[in-house]
Amino acid sequence: MDDKGYKGYTPDYIDRLLPTQIFVFGSNTLGYHTGGASGTARKKFGAVWGQAEGLQGQSYAIPVDFGKGIRKDTEVKASVDKFIAFAKENEKLFFFVTRIGCGIGGYRDEEMAQFFKEALEVKNICLPKSFVDTLKCGEVVYDLDRFVNAQDSETYTYADALTEIKDGHKQGHWIWYVFPQIKGLGHSYKSEFYGISSKEEAKVYLEHPILGKRLRDITQALLDCNNPSAFNILGFPDVLKVQSCMTLFDMVSPCDIFNNVLDRYYDGKRCEKTMRRLGGRDEKAKNVVKMSRLTISKDCTILLADYEKEVKMEPIVKAVYLLFLKHPEGIAFKYLPDYRKELADIYQKIKPFGLNERAIRSIEDVTNPLLNSINEKCSRIRAVFLPVVDSTLLEQYIITGKSGETKRIILPRDLVTWE
Repeated sequence: MDDKGYKGYTPDYIDRLLPTQIFVFGSNTLGYHTGGASGTARKKFGAVWGQAEGLQGQSYAIPVDFGKGIRKDTEVKASVDKFIAFAKENEKLFFFVTRIGCGIGGYRDEEMAQFFKEALEVKNICLPKSFVDTLKCGEVVYDLDRFVNAQDSETYTYADALTEIKDGHKQGHWIWYVFPQIKGLGHSYKSEFYGISSKEEAKVYLEHPILGKRLRDITQALLDCNNPSAFNILGFPDVLKVQSCMTLFDMVSPCDIFNNVLDRYYDGKRCEKTMRRLGGRDEKAKNVVKMSRLTISKDCTILLADYEKEVKMEPIVKAVYLLFLKHPEGIAFKYLPDYRKELADIYQKIKPFGLNERAIRSIEDVTNPLLNSINEKCSRIRAVFLPVVDSTLLEQYIITGKSGETKRIILPRDLVTWE
């Protein structure tokens, strides 16, 4: 590579550099420079094995690959900003930025280009043509074909999804490309690949002649479904993903069909994470601390549905909690021996492979009012709810009651759903 070969864009292939030129490539967080541009950086331009970021020889690494398809846009943006600042401080060096992150990293060119907006005006930074075209034209070309292709050719197609929604029970794995969310809510490869990058992309999605119609049709099918519970139709965590999807498109197209889904199935509550990412606020929830519904799934998972939180407990602690949840009238600790068999039955639903000696001993201890085991379990229940429930509502969800009197969970049972 020499000055004569440089015409304004990073060349597609670089095999040699002048002494002041630097090869900028995308790295994984371990600094294992094996294939692609990172392999070239190690073999030809001095990249150091195990160094994930920064200048090394005639190369500069920017970590973009976090493994298992995980993307962390905030961290990538911070690393790119750090690189740009480094380039400004080293004006005698000239930096050729490759299409970092657009291979194994899972980014599309138009997405990665957005991180390099500032670099466009830095004289000693050269960007790939795809990045420059995206940034200079002022209009991002969104790859919506990824949705059309998936809906038409994946194992679970759009037609399958529509049929399942009309039948009132989702079964296949199609949620990412049928009800897309704003990018960044999930960490899986599919959630990132099918994530919507902005309001602008969501608007283009709605205006797409195929995707927009399909989204409205399946949303209408969801509204027409006889099942009154979105959780029962979609299951967890997809019930939350659809809430995120509806929030996203409601922000793009207010007073549309998406608002109707939020009103019917989510009590008008928008996905707060989606609102924050798009710079909006849920006015319906503003300054209001709302009590969340509590859902107990078939496998005894405890979900605060409106807070998008799972409440995790050890099996014996969860069994005690579910026992009291099943008895709104409450249970006095002195009568716990009468509930020993019921507690054992609940425990076996949580741990279906039988009761071992340790479990039997734990059940006997917790139902023995002469021991402190039940008080210790109540303290653990309080501890797991404390981080996820507002302090003003905490007493609604935990086992409460004066010493020597009946103890109970006072949460209104119309807020409790047993799947």
